[in-house]
Amino acid sequence: MFSIAEAQHIIFSTAKNWGVETVSINEALGRVLAEDLISDRDYPPFNRAAMDGYAFLSIDFIEKGIREYKIVEEIYAGYPSKNTLKSGECYKIMTGAATPIAANTIIRVEDTIQKENQVEFLVSEIQSGKNIAKQGEDKRKGELVLPRNIALNPIHIASIAVIGISQLQVYKLPSVVIISTGDEIKGINEKVDFFQIRESNSYTVESFLKRYNIPVRKKIIVPDNKEKLTQAISAALQTDILILSGGVSMGDADYVPEVLQALGVKKLFHKVAIKPGKPLWFGQNQYGVVFALPGNPFSVQVAFKIFIEPFLRKSFNLSSLTNIMKLPFGAIRKKKGSLDEYIPCCIDSTSQSKVVPTSINGSGDVTSIVNSQGIALHEKDRPELKEGDIVSFLYW
Repeated sequence: MFSIAEAQHIIFSTAKNWGVETVSINEALGRVLAEDLISDRDYPPFNRAAMDGYAFLSIDFIEKGIREYKIVEEIYAGYPSKNTLKSGECYKIMTGAATPIAANTIIRVEDTIQKENQVEFLVSEIQSGKNIAKQGEDKRKGELVLPRNIALNPIHIASIAVIGISQLQVYKLPSVVIISTGDEIKGINEKVDFFQIRESNSYTVESFLKRYNIPVRKKIIVPDNKEKLTQAISAALQTDILILSGGVSMGDADYVPEVLQALGVKKLFHKVAIKPGKPLWFGQNQYGVVFALPGNPFSVQVAFKIFIEPFLRKSFNLSSLTNIMKLPFGAIRKKKGSLDEYIPCCIDSTSQSKVVPTSINGSGDVTSIVNSQGIALHEKDRPELKEGDIVSFLYW
C-alpha cells in the first residue's frame, strides 16, 4: 500500500499538458496562459495626470516664487495639448490626460483658487513631479506583462486588453468522462426506494472541474454488473481523463479494477494509506489516465483535492496548491487507525485562527459536512491531536 506522497509521485509522473490552442480574450477567463505576454509600448504611454488640477513648471514656484499663474489651455483626457507653456503659465488638466513634457508638476484643484483665467496656488511648498504618472513607470515597451503558466483572472484579462491582445495562446482542456457505479444509486430525477440513494459523486467531480473550466464530455451511471461495466468503460477509454467512483474495494461486486485491467489499462497502484479513500485505483492507457475512486461521497471529495486537482495543476504547469495553511487545531481528537486521515473542518469564527472539526458520520455522510470549509490532515504518526497542535488545512 502506497503512502499519499508515493501515490502523488506516481500520478504526477503521468502529467502532461494536452496541447495549446488560441482563444479570444472573451473566452480566456480561468484558462492557463501558454505564452509570455509582452508590453507593446510604454505604460503609461505618456506622462499622465493623476489628479484634476493645474500643470506647470515647478521651477516657477520653487525658484521664482510665483504663486499666481495664467491658464493658457484646458487639457482633457484623450486630447493632446496645443500650446507651449511659458514661465508663469499653467494648464488646467483633467485626470488621465496627457501632461505636456514641459509641465513637470500638478497642483490639485483643492489647493487652488481660480478666478477666470488666473489661478492662485495655496500651498507653501511643492515637489517636482507630484501628481504625474511618468511615461513607462508601469511597464516599458518589450517588458513582460504576464508570464505563461498562470490561470487568468479578471485582473489579468484587463491587462491583456490594455496591451491590445484579443487572441491568446492557452493550454487545451482535457476531455473527461465520469462513470458512477453501483446498484444502489439512481439519477437525480429518478424515483428512489428506501434502500437506494441519489448519485452525487459526478456532481462533486464536475463542480471541482468547472473551477478549471474543464467540461465533462459524459456522465453515466452503471450498475454493479461486469458486462455492463465493461461496455461502459470500454466506450469511455478514449479520453484524456476517466474518473470512476465505486466498485474498487474488496466486495464481491467490486468489479472495476478487474474490468479496467482486462481492457488494457495498466494499473499503477491500488490502495493508498489514506482515510477516507484507501481503495483508490490509478492507471494509464494509450489515451490518458484513469482514476477509480471509492464510492463514498466524502472519499470522492478528499480524493479530488489530494490527488486529482494537484494532477490537473501539474498538467497545466501551474504552481502547487497555495491554499494549504498551517493552523492550530481547536479541539482534542484521538485517532483510531494507522492511516493518514483527512477530517472536515472549518475556521473558528471567533478567533479566525483555529481549525475546528465538523461532525461527520463516516465517509458516506454527505449532508453533515456542508458547513465545513475544507479538510485538515491528522497524520498517521500522531495518535492524538491536542488543542493548539499545528495541522495542515486545505480549503475546499
